[in-house]
Amino acid sequence: MRNRMALLMTTGTLLIAGALLLPGALSAQRSLVEEANRLYAEGRYAEAHEMYLEALRENPGSPLIRFNEGNALYQNQEFERALEAYRDAIQSGDTVLAEGAWYNLGNSLFRQQQLDASLEAYKQALRISPGDLDAKHNLERVLEQMEEQENQQDQNQDDQDQENQDQQQPPPEGDPEQDEQEQDQPPPENDDQEQEQPAQPPPGQMTPEEAERLLQAIQEDPDEVDRPPRADSLGRRPRKNWR
Repeated sequence: MRNRMALLMTTGTLLIAGALLLPGALSAQRSLVEEANRLYAEGRYAEAHEMYLEALRENPGSPLIRFNEGNALYQNQEFERALEAYRDAIQSGDTVLAEGAWYNLGNSLFRQQQLDASLEAYKQALRISPGDLDAKHNLERVLEQMEEQENQQDQNQDDQDQENQDQQQPPPEGDPEQDEQEQDQPPPENDDQEQEQPAQPPPGQMTPEEAERLLQAIQEDPDEVDRPPRADSLGRRPRKNWR
């Protein structure tokens, strides 16, 4: 964010010399302002502010001293108090200070992240001085930051919507991988069922039940026993007639 407060303060010092004051008062006021400007240039902003207050006691209605006081407050990062000083300078109707006061007001508002108000302040400065490149630069900076904030808000809203959508979806039933493994496994063997089913004898042989019935029949009437056929007499396959 470009700043040109020191230049405006130097200009302000020259303007004080042309104020309609008595010679003694003019000399005292000029001395106070010059001392305040010296402290400001040395980076002793708190001391410079106190000196500007002394000058305001000598001339309470001076918009220039009020403007310079705002610069000292700004450099000391007392942005809220600086806003009041710049607004007083603007409301005084001093056309020489108006453009610089609007510009510095935009800087103070930007430092407090009051982007909409800062943008309007730079526009006011450009209405007074359309060729002010610093005001154009700062105005573009504000527009860029406003766009970045809007994009960030849109992204945060999209993330929140996606999170809400994920929370509304029902959880999956069971573990698909585990279910698939369970489906691949063969069904458990039923030992009780195997024990209940008697073992089948090889073809041509009797089951234990049949052997028991046969033995009982032989004992009862050996002549009426219907013996089973031999295994080798069962359904022979026909021979091929080779030519």
